[in-house]
Amino acid sequence: MTLNIKDMTSEQISDWLTLIVNGGIFTSREKLVELLTEGAPHEALENEFREFFNGYYMLALDMEEYEESILGIIKENEAFAHLKHRVLAVEAQRKSSPLGREARRMGLLIHGDPVPEIKVAELSPNEFQSLMHTLGNWRLFVARNRLVKLMETEASIEIADRLRAEFYEFFVCYLEMELFLENYDYDPDDGLELRPEFIEALEREEEYIRSGGKMYTLEKVAAGLGISLNRSSAYEEV
Repeated sequence: MTLNIKDMTSEQISDWLTLIVNGGIFTSREKLVELLTEGAPHEALENEFREFFNGYYMLALDMEEYEESILGIIKENEAFAHLKHRVLAVEAQRKSSPLGREARRMGLLIHGDPVPEIKVAELSPNEFQSLMHTLGNWRLFVARNRLVKLMETEASIEIADRLRAEFYEFFVCYLEMELFLENYDYDPDDGLELRPEFIEALEREEEYIRSGGKMYTLEKVAAGLGISLNRSSAYEEV
């Protein structure tokens, strides 16, 4: 069960944030900025963006786990009115469902969700480089650096309160980047070579289905295991 962020102690918050601020997206962002500064070839930027995107995917998993409690704090506390305004703007512009956003990060689409208008693979080198500059300069990374500085400051009640407030700013910056990327169609696995054993496994599954085997909905599997689902399944029975 996910711990409500309001119930976290200062020590728990600090430990969790240590994992967040050291995530792969931040390491990759630094490399991406270096490549842009050096005028690196397009292929090098593409390879690093794959790492950046995978880091973003891992960050999204952490953020979504606590999204409901964080948004509740922001919307209920007048001290965060400036952040509430930005959150409402994101929510007003969102077109995809939570499940659709999760699928998009894996290069998939959910039926009923809008199709992203911009295919990253079809961008010209200049357009791709412009996208990298935009992402590399996103406010999320400035907010992350402020978090790191606060975490390096001697602990006190005042610092703990500032750390939480700064994290909420960080979270809203993440929401805004998520909204921006909603319109981009990108598969981080596109162009990667599949391992022979993985291909063989897929072929076995395909043959199993052709021979009369069944695939089950996530709900049926969960029911069989006695697990309660909190979200609807993206899969249909075949």
